[in-house]
Amino acid sequence: MKTRTKSALTLSLAVTVTGALAAGCSGGGGSAETSAVPSAGATSPSAAENQSSAIKPISLTYWSDLVANASASVTNLGQTEMYKELEKRTGVKVTFKHPAAGNVTEAFGLMIASRDLPDVIEAAWIYHQGGPAKAIEDNIIIPLEDLIDKHAPNLKKILAENPEVKKQISTDKGQIYAFPSLNLQNNRVFGGLLIRKDWLDELGLTVPQTVSEWETALRAFKEKKGAANPFTMDKGSFTNSQLGFMGAYGINNDVYVDNGKVKFGPVQPEFKEFLTTLNKWYKEGLLDPDFATNDGKIVDSKITTGKSGATFGYIGGTIGKYLPVLREKDPKATLVMAQYPVLNKGETPRFIFRDWEYNHSGAAAITTANKNPVDTVKWLDYLYGSEGHMLKNFGVEGLTYKLENGYPKYTDLILNNPDKLPVAQAMGKYFRANYPSPGLADDRYLEQYYVYQEQKDALKTLSTYADNAVKVLFPPATNTPQESEEVTKLGGEISTYKDEMLFKFIMGTEPIANFDKYTDQLKKLGIERVVALKQAALDRYNAR
Repeated sequence: MKTRTKSALTLSLAVTVTGALAAGCSGGGGSAETSAVPSAGATSPSAAENQSSAIKPISLTYWSDLVANASASVTNLGQTEMYKELEKRTGVKVTFKHPAAGNVTEAFGLMIASRDLPDVIEAAWIYHQGGPAKAIEDNIIIPLEDLIDKHAPNLKKILAENPEVKKQISTDKGQIYAFPSLNLQNNRVFGGLLIRKDWLDELGLTVPQTVSEWETALRAFKEKKGAANPFTMDKGSFTNSQLGFMGAYGINNDVYVDNGKVKFGPVQPEFKEFLTTLNKWYKEGLLDPDFATNDGKIVDSKITTGKSGATFGYIGGTIGKYLPVLREKDPKATLVMAQYPVLNKGETPRFIFRDWEYNHSGAAAITTANKNPVDTVKWLDYLYGSEGHMLKNFGVEGLTYKLENGYPKYTDLILNNPDKLPVAQAMGKYFRANYPSPGLADDRYLEQYYVYQEQKDALKTLSTYADNAVKVLFPPATNTPQESEEVTKLGGEISTYKDEMLFKFIMGTEPIANFDKYTDQLKKLGIERVVALKQAALDRYNAR
């Protein structure tokens, strides 16, 4: 669902808090989908889980981004029914502080630099300059492992039952730095390659599985359907590390893991093969010539007017947005989410846009300015118990959902909003199910958010090989503060250069024959040093 996502994939070279914060936005298509988790019943929290009466009434200040799906209806999270109800149950009064839209990174940096800290900061701390360990070292946030052990029975139980999660939310020293957004259930996929299924049927073509089959389909769209730009995409999606076609060549657009060794996709020989294919498509008019400048609105227009028949999109936001518009003009119009492509029939994809159990966005850290850390921990822990879990994912019983044979079913206030709010915005007005935030996501949210059969089919398709991604994607490992400073210094220039060259190679303004010169330049910029530092981080992560 996210508009985000767009970001959802922040490159790990030039890490910024923003990338992850943006990643948490929902509405356009991404991270929202990342928020799927164990049902309350399946979580089986401890008997002492909902000790709201044990929380001392306090007042807190809480900084977080206000995502588009929420800001469409409220100006502050305190206006949502979720937090009104949470205050009633716990006695904790929260004053939310939100940066201006589009100014998240700058606002975060200014807040940290000025040390004008609220009690809680919700952000993507793994992308903080120097990492979460640096934030603790600099006395910005406090380590939480002892407080969780003594005062957070719900999260403590989850971490005991899921040691991999504890590893993901800890520093190399074992310090837990935030209350995380977790997804412990099955659905951790949310985006991939969308294509017009009705066009394929009309042309007698099957859903493409290989790069070659994709080329055949796109050529047919151009020649027989009159699609001026058969495959379109916005600039941001093109540089995402899990770009669909790139994965077919066994690489991504960032660091990845190959049998325990960290590699950088854009310097591998396979990257040259990928560029050669995309350059060919560009020359033949199969790839939108404006891909390097497109924004989301332009892509939307090209898909919904039939100028394009395929794009990268999200199960929630993109399919849910396009289908009703397409069907106004053609009731038979339909979309299908293709499996991530491979080069040869029989191969299975590995580089899939899949979330870890811990979503880096939406992690709530307690700052050194907080005078009530114990009760803040208890308050945050409430969201990991069954009552808080239901409140986060479904809102207030009788208002936004009703239990039907134990199943929390959203009311028409959400699914058929009287103010004509889209489902994503209706959710954003009342609770925080559809984007990363502290607590556990719930698959039953997705089961209702995905109203079209095409969405349900897409979830099934992308989930089939999703676990393959765990073997190749770089985990939530962090560099030391000193290493992070070096990675950040080197990574910014590397990312800028390799993305510029990606576009030049595809559009032909830089001959692919110059690929070796390009890789030599990346080495001069320090990519081998960055890979070595990432390897060190991975080794420490695996040893946690």
